[in-house]
Amino acid sequence: MVTVMLIAIDIGNTNTVIGLFKDEKLASTWRVGSDEHRTADEYRFVLEALLKDAVLCPEQVRGACIASVVPQLTDAWQQVCNRCFNTQTLIVEPDAQLGITLRYDNPLELGIDRALAAAAAYHRFKTNLIVLDFGTATTIDYVSSDGIFMGGAIMPGIKTAAESLFEKTKKLPRIDYDLPEGVLGTNTIACLQIGILGGYCLMVEAMITRIKEQVQGTPRIIATGGLAPLAQRHMDVIGEIDEHLLLQGLKLAYELNQ
Repeated sequence: MVTVMLIAIDIGNTNTVIGLFKDEKLASTWRVGSDEHRTADEYRFVLEALLKDAVLCPEQVRGACIASVVPQLTDAWQQVCNRCFNTQTLIVEPDAQLGITLRYDNPLELGIDRALAAAAAYHRFKTNLIVLDFGTATTIDYVSSDGIFMGGAIMPGIKTAAESLFEKTKKLPRIDYDLPEGVLGTNTIACLQIGILGGYCLMVEAMITRIKEQVQGTPRIIATGGLAPLAQRHMDVIGEIDEHLLLQGLKLAYELNQ
C-alpha cells in the first residue's frame, strides 16, 4: 500500500510550523522562524535539510498546503513547495471548504489560523467549543454545536504584552513566567509576575465566562499555540491542549478542497 505524504505549513507571525503527514498520522513537525527577510531559496534549503534529516526525499511528498497570516512569506513558501514537490500547492484561505460555516461579517478578513483551529476542533469533537490560540496574539473563538463559527476576540499574546511593557519602562526587569503565592507582590519581580501572567489569565477566564453566558450549553474548551502549556498551568478552565490543531486543520482543508 502506497503511503500518501502531505506537507502542511502554518506560517505564523513568530514561527512557521511544518508538519509531515503519513496517511492519517502526523509523523513529524518542525518549527522555524518566520523571517520576512529570508528568500525562497533560503527556506528551500531549510526544508530540504529537514526532510533529509527525517530520511525522506521530496519525491515522496504527494501533496502540500499552506496557511499564512504573514502575506510577505506566503509567496516564498509557495515557491519552495512548487520547486521541491511534484504537486500543486494549496493556499488555504477562509473561503475554502473547511467543514464549518463562518458567521463573520467579512469571512475574508478572518485570520486563517482562527478558522483552521476552529474547523479542526469541531471536526474532532462535533460539539460546541471555545477554541483558544495562545501565540503572538491570543484568540478566543466560539463554534456552535452545529458547526457555525460565531466569532470571538483577539488580544495581545502574553509575551507580546509583556515585551511592550518592558520596552516602554526601561528599569523594569524581565521575568520568568511563574506565579508566586497570593496576589500581593512584595518585590518588583513578584509584582510583575502577578500583574502580567496572573492578570492575563484572569482576563482570559473572564472572557470565557462572558462567552458562556451568551451561548447555550456548556462548551468544551480546547487550546493550542506555543504558549498554551504556560496558560494551562495557571488556568483551571482549559480542558485540553492540542499543540498541532492548526496542522490538523490544514490537513482537513486539503482533503476537503481536492
